[in-house]
This record gives sequence, C-alpha cells and structure tokens, in this order.
Amino acid sequence: MSVELKPCPFCGSEKLSIESKSRRVGTNGLDIPVDNVTYSVRCNMCHARGATAGGRVLAYTLGLEIPAWSKTKAELYEQAIDAWNRRADK
Repeated sequence: MSVELKPCPFCGSEKLSIESKSRRVGTNGLDIPVDNVTYSVRCNMCHARGATAGGRVLAYTLGLEIPAWSKTKAELYEQAIDAWNRRADK
C-alpha cells in the first residue's frame, strides 16, 4: 500500500513510520476474538506523534457481516494518515 505522508510539521523530516498496537479485549457473541487496535504516525527524527486512530476490530469475519461497532484495520490506518496530513490553513 503506497502512502502519501506530509513531512513532519515540527522538524520537516520525511523519515516517518506508522505504528500499530493491538490488544485482545474479548470476544463477540459468536466467540470471534475482538482486538482493540490503534495506529499513529510518528516522526523518527524528533519523535512527534500524530493523533491516534483506534477502535475494536474483529480478528476474522468468516464471511459474516461486520457489525456497526467494529472497524477494519484499513479504516483505522487511513484515519491515522488523514490525521497526520491535516494541517491548519495559514
């Protein structure tokens, strides 16, 4: 997946990484594991960090409809990138 990230707003570096954390928080009614997943963009030079995008994600869906409370990892990943790239107009 190709990602367009703006340079760090503090130091101008383009050495950025997208970090993720995942923690098992239980299961849904069908005994499918549910994880709490978060993503954030981090500058590897000055260690600035963008807003965290997080939510509950089903470990697998087995072709079932995704419940309204669940997110996908791709959605959260994109939200973290959007939060990092958002800049106030001058």
